[in-house]
Amino acid sequence: MKLPRTSIDDNKTAAGPTFRGRPVDYVIDVRSKLEFWLGHLDGAICIPVGGMGPALAGRPEIAKESRILVYCASGARSASAAGELKALGFRNVVDGGGIGAAKAEFRS
Repeated sequence: MKLPRTSIDDNKTAAGPTFRGRPVDYVIDVRSKLEFWLGHLDGAICIPVGGMGPALAGRPEIAKESRILVYCASGARSASAAGELKALGFRNVVDGGGIGAAKAEFRS
């Protein structure tokens, strides 16, 4: 699900979700579905690490130019997922590290 940007008027758009002050289109939680169920960042989708290729093939709305934030529990899986996404041709991938660190710098 692409995170919404709310229109204020015809000429301006409200700030949408950001990470470290930069806009984010998609937030991907690469932890297990159980970990995701226990808590996740607002608007995140769950795509466990190792399944990026097949999962993203089924989500054509996530373009190669999309600004993507990935995070996990401690940072190891998100680093792997960021590398996997970049290898798949995604150009704007940010590794948010563990959920605690990502939560501190994410604004929805």
